[in-house]
Amino acid sequence: MKATNDLQSLINIGPATAKRLCSIGITESSQLKRSNPEKVYEKLKQKEGGQLDICVLYQIRGAILNAPWWICKNRKGVKK
Repeated sequence: MKATNDLQSLINIGPATAKRLCSIGITESSQLKRSNPEKVYEKLKQKEGGQLDICVLYQIRGAILNAPWWICKNRKGVKK
């Protein structure tokens, strides 16, 4: 699928996360880059029934900032 391939071009985004993002309407890397990571995480969490590993938030932050996910654990310094 073209959308998941585009999303997977971002750091930290693998096939499973790309599918999750597509399930909430984020189908392009540029779309994710313009997004608020906390809001995206909350939408994904809601879609997953209220439970989703916090590391997914770190993945999304990293994808937006082009940084490894573990650097994005601390919210300080993360803009958007």
